[in-house]
Amino acid sequence: MKTGSIFKIHAITLMASALLTISSAWSQTRDDALLAAATAEQASVLKTLEQLVNIETGIGNEEGLLASGRYVESELKAQGASVTRHKALAGEAGDNIVGRISGKGQRRILLMAHMDTVYVKGTLAKAPFRVDGNRAFGPGIADDKSGIAVILHTLHLLKARGFDNFATITVLFNTDEEHSSPGSSDLIQALAKESDVVLSFEPNRAIREMMVLGMSGSARAMVTIKGQAAHAGADPDSGTNAMVEAADFVLSTLDLDQPSKSFRFNWTIGSQGKVRNIIPDEASIEANVRYVRKEDLDAAVAALTARAKKPRLPGAQIEVQLVLTRPAWVVDAGSRALVDKAVAIYKEVGPEMVIFPMVGGGSDAATAALSGKPVIEGLGLPGFGYHSTQAEYVLIDAIPRRLYLASRLIMDLGESK
Repeated sequence: MKTGSIFKIHAITLMASALLTISSAWSQTRDDALLAAATAEQASVLKTLEQLVNIETGIGNEEGLLASGRYVESELKAQGASVTRHKALAGEAGDNIVGRISGKGQRRILLMAHMDTVYVKGTLAKAPFRVDGNRAFGPGIADDKSGIAVILHTLHLLKARGFDNFATITVLFNTDEEHSSPGSSDLIQALAKESDVVLSFEPNRAIREMMVLGMSGSARAMVTIKGQAAHAGADPDSGTNAMVEAADFVLSTLDLDQPSKSFRFNWTIGSQGKVRNIIPDEASIEANVRYVRKEDLDAAVAALTARAKKPRLPGAQIEVQLVLTRPAWVVDAGSRALVDKAVAIYKEVGPEMVIFPMVGGGSDAATAALSGKPVIEGLGLPGFGYHSTQAEYVLIDAIPRRLYLASRLIMDLGESK
């Protein structure tokens, strides 16, 4: 969902009419020993969260991402994993960390979470890790340091139980999900292709826990406007104001945003003018695009291109470029079966989860799904405040049930249940 995490949507979008509860066909009995072990693990998870939060890993923070990579590498090795480092591509910071644990079974399971956050360096000093009642706070604690912690401690629970009825468990901790994963998407697809199933650990929503059946694809619409500079006071009419042309372009394309089609088009970035007494000769604007159907995206691009050919101001030139950042994802039958199973498992230990048909955020689950393998998203801790100015937190009492959910999923999948 940054695109970025899957549940990076405001609470107002959780319309009651869109929430679909699942009557699962799965029939299971609670594993009391596993639940007791998961409950006993809660304090250790909190310590891990604190250590992860105390490493700042904002987008492009090379020092922090390398430090986080060293930390998770050590923790993976402590759980018996062999670890390899993969330098992020496309100029992204840090190393992607891959851990592998071999078992005695048949199923190959991939677990994914990301190390990067949206917070600039220095945020930690203003909002340090803290615990207040049932909430643990810190920059990135939900998105997605909670996913890392759940994976690490799930591996610990499985090791303590002696469970090895799987061919391999592969773990990927990547460095650039908040940047749409240009430096790790190839690695994600390769690991997904060699796996039988993919479990992704983005955070869940603290307001009401849910699973999703789809995520929008994302793109960047970048527009450059060329004009003619002139003295803003003495001779403005001899110039062509690129800022005015950009403003007109924005206003004339607002109708491209069509929520009823699950197509969102919103201008988010603009840059023009550097000197206050010169008519600006260049401007750039960028829109964030979210789509489900490729034909809707194609129609928007055609509309932008047509509009660019008809500038408002004589002499203005407009260039449009579209960059796809994430594919859309709609669950197939295999992925839907994973969702149903997760909902059934969760009923054993916690509140009933609901199903949200589509969210506007994106995640690496969509990239993994290109492999054609079953994928499930949203296995991190329930939290709130990520990608906002509000204090980000996770719910502490959800830790045992989330560890239980992840462990049961892996055990059942390993045993082909």
